[in-house]
Amino acid sequence: MTVRLINYNREYIFQYFATIAGVFSILCSGINLGWTSPFLPELLSPNSTIPTTNDEGSWCAVAPLLGAPPGAIIAALLVDKIGRKYTILLIGPWVSICFIGIAFSTSIWEITGLRFIIGSTEGALYTVLPMYIGEISDPKIREFLTATIAIAAITGTLFINVIGSFFSIFVSSLLCAVLPLIHMVGFWLVPESPYYYTKKGNFQAAKESLQILRGKQDVDQEMDAIAKAVVRQERTSDQTGLLDLFTVSSNRRACFIFIIVCMTNKFSGKNPCMFYTETIFKEASSSIDATLSVIIYCTVELVAVVIATFFVVNRFGKRMLLILSAAGCSLAVLALAIFFFLKDYGYNTELFFWLPITALVTYNIMFSIGLSFGMVTVLSELFPTNVKAKALCIADTFSVLMGTLVSKIFQIFYDQTGSMSYPFLFFSFCSFIGCILIVRNMPETKGKTLEEIQQLLIGQEQYSSELRVRHVAYVNNSFI
Repeated sequence: MTVRLINYNREYIFQYFATIAGVFSILCSGINLGWTSPFLPELLSPNSTIPTTNDEGSWCAVAPLLGAPPGAIIAALLVDKIGRKYTILLIGPWVSICFIGIAFSTSIWEITGLRFIIGSTEGALYTVLPMYIGEISDPKIREFLTATIAIAAITGTLFINVIGSFFSIFVSSLLCAVLPLIHMVGFWLVPESPYYYTKKGNFQAAKESLQILRGKQDVDQEMDAIAKAVVRQERTSDQTGLLDLFTVSSNRRACFIFIIVCMTNKFSGKNPCMFYTETIFKEASSSIDATLSVIIYCTVELVAVVIATFFVVNRFGKRMLLILSAAGCSLAVLALAIFFFLKDYGYNTELFFWLPITALVTYNIMFSIGLSFGMVTVLSELFPTNVKAKALCIADTFSVLMGTLVSKIFQIFYDQTGSMSYPFLFFSFCSFIGCILIVRNMPETKGKTLEEIQQLLIGQEQYSSELRVRHVAYVNNSFI
């Protein structure tokens, strides 16, 4: 018996194309994230053509994180005014210009400033792209499509580590400058989100967009459902404010779910594991050099995410994968903590030389099957149209702050104790708590429309009441 793990129906072809064209922009986000891995040691070396101090290098490393919040805010202001498509298209030229600027930079502060700007585009992308993909996707393949964002980010990080080991900053930057242009050409051909058109009252354009995305003419039933959903969710948009995220019970529950997934993602120890890959390999007496170890690490993660995306997500659903991912990460970093405890207290760890590498690879695999794309899929599904832009803006800023905080916590633990056992034990505990919270609070959204997810968050009785109140408004504005 053959099991169809991915839907290849003709009606999904343009959804696949639109998603690939969109996530191509995320390659540059992954490149910017991993840029310091091959090039910062070169900048810090005595023979560097761009003299750089450790302090200057540290600012260069965190520049993308500092740039993300303002980019997210700008995107949140634009996405409901000019649309999801054109907000994303505006990003490409800036990224291309910045990479060209890096190629010709003569000081570390020029590079830092340009990486800050690219970081701003990343903040904008992670605000708009999950929204766009979530709104154009058929419920049967939505989780698969949103998971491709994680694949693109990891591919970008792997790409810059590979080309960075062969080419100079100048050549690598010019190669990277081409990618946003490819994205722009592809994304120019895709339609705007039907939800955006419906939000603006342009029902005919929304219907035409949906016909392209679904590859068929008969979309009246789905269009009817989208129109009703947007009318109900908008609730007179001129009165919708930031406080609606916290005063409306369904939005509050969505925020709580996102915070759980985000905190579990960040406090599972992903960034420190990436940063200390070389150290962990050395603890296992490995002769693999630093650059190659990072390439191996990223390759394992990419393979795991691809397998999870193509063969697992649509079969098991996001909730189950998040639970397995959090539990697996907790056990993996616990194994690392135990190894370093044994080493710190003078036990002979030669018999366990394999443990750090095994635990690190296991962690990477377990993180990749759920937590790696959990935040993005949650953001694309849980928030209604009237607050989605604000929600994704705040979520991206919160995610960046938590990523910075967890890196600082690792540094403090490590500096104060001189051991990696305590921070890894802390991450194991956080992942375990996150797993319990996901079990208790995370709903399964597999196969549900965006409106059905709202119904799940609101509750059947309250949802039915709201629907009756909004029915008159829908009839008066119907496209039929």
